[in-house]
Amino acid sequence: MVIVDTSIVIDHLRQIDQNKDTILIELSKGFSKVEIGISVLSVQELYAGASTKDQNKENYLKMTITPMKVIPYTYEVAVLAGKIIRDTKTTVTFADAGIAASCIYYNAKLVTLNKKDFINIDSLVLY
Repeated sequence: MVIVDTSIVIDHLRQIDQNKDTILIELSKGFSKVEIGISVLSVQELYAGASTKDQNKENYLKMTITPMKVIPYTYEVAVLAGKIIRDTKTTVTFADAGIAASCIYYNAKLVTLNKKDFINIDSLVLY
């Protein structure tokens, strides 16, 4: 299983009118829908964007993420995320730590356009 970072979905949404394959589309060719996950924290980050105030853009976002398996933020993931923030030598944001912890806990690879935000997290495997 792979878990897509918020950046992958944003990249996909921004290219809606460019009529070309995005990383998300390429992933969907190689993985079944149940093998592509998204952290509930990424869903929160996506809805924090002002574009979701536009009904058409929100509908497209929903169509994009609905087929994905939503990865819950559990107690165990939260503990691991806290340890990531505590133990990583570079600054890791709350959301990024939660996304990384989800990948580690569920033994999934992370797909991201922001590798620099995750590269120093022990045990995290980037796709």
